[in-house]
Amino acid sequence: MNFFKVTFLSGLLTLLRLICGFIISKIVAMYTGPSGVAALGQLQSFVALINGFVSSQVSQGVTRYTAENNTNYFSAAKYWRAALRLSCIAGCLIITIGILFSSRISTFLFLNHDYYWIIILALSVVPLNICNSIILAVLNGTSNYKKYFLANAISVFLFLISMLLFVLVLGKTGALISAALNNAIAGLYSLFIIKNEPWLKIEYWLGPIDKDAYRNIRNYFYMGIIGALTGPISIIMVRNIISSYLSVDDAGYWQATLRISEAYLAVLTTAMTVYYFPKTAIAKTKIEHLIILKKGITLIVPMAITLSASIYFLREFILSILFTNEFKVAQSLFLYQNIGDFLRIVSWLFATILLAKGYFKLNAILEITFSLLFPTLTYIFINKYGFITPSLAYLVNYIIYLTLVAFIYIWHIRRLPQ
Repeated sequence: MNFFKVTFLSGLLTLLRLICGFIISKIVAMYTGPSGVAALGQLQSFVALINGFVSSQVSQGVTRYTAENNTNYFSAAKYWRAALRLSCIAGCLIITIGILFSSRISTFLFLNHDYYWIIILALSVVPLNICNSIILAVLNGTSNYKKYFLANAISVFLFLISMLLFVLVLGKTGALISAALNNAIAGLYSLFIIKNEPWLKIEYWLGPIDKDAYRNIRNYFYMGIIGALTGPISIIMVRNIISSYLSVDDAGYWQATLRISEAYLAVLTTAMTVYYFPKTAIAKTKIEHLIILKKGITLIVPMAITLSASIYFLREFILSILFTNEFKVAQSLFLYQNIGDFLRIVSWLFATILLAKGYFKLNAILEITFSLLFPTLTYIFINKYGFITPSLAYLVNYIIYLTLVAFIYIWHIRRLPQ
């Protein structure tokens, strides 16, 4: 399956996500208002933090080494066992710490300790989150795109159903409950869909751990910790800065803008994750890398320009459809946000090589630096630029990031044979 077909399937998946996301955003906005949208964004950032800590980057390692070993399950299995063990250890650790400090986490996220039980609920389903992440990684690495996209599509649909039911019955609290359980529901379906796969055998997943494989997967695990402690926390910090210096409603308006960005960029990021990352991991020569990069640029850049421009010119219509008339004040955020989105996608074409080729220390430095730079720029700009500050900071952040990763990519391929 070539890049175009993967991108097409990614587009269908993203269309489903967009439709479901639009419905969810509309319902949450109608029943809970801007404060509910902001609270939901905070919890989703926390869940992303958990997933990043226990399995997100580990799954990148699973995809890489599964792709490199192709259908040689015995060779790939040593990486699967290492990934499963590390994720389980991390899961036990974060569940214990999270439950002990659930009240403080609730206060940090929602400025209210009463939602501590939501934190505990999200932590209780971490094992299913781990299953879902690793299963999808193996499906991706074995190029089983049909089941990969089916599993993702069904999980999106199930999230829509659960969100609608919970919000209609319990309002804001229901939205938080549904978000806490989302990945668990996806994990149950993933287990069902792969029940007949030839790699789903006990001997592939349980047994002695190869030291080299464990060390290689551990590097991805460390990157997961860094990503968990930087990316989601960075977004949470920005929301808190907006809430403190402007208002909670303003944080909700920015969250709406961010949600739209994440939704329309998902088609491109999914295609890159499914196709571009494994191919980059396998590439050995300068020519192979440049061919893959050319394919990525040919398809991704025009699509990114088209999508970003379309979202910008249709922003008023999109906000009125997805949210409520109250959210129209967010229109002023879109110019810088959409330009930043475009630069973000282009930067990933170059940055993929960092994890695909094992530049863990360099990637860690970049993750930490730019995750701290975003809230720092927001804090510096907010008194001068006011409401547009988070989008402006987002744009400046990705201008600098793109410049650096492009230089790193050039440095890498120059060291390779033709």
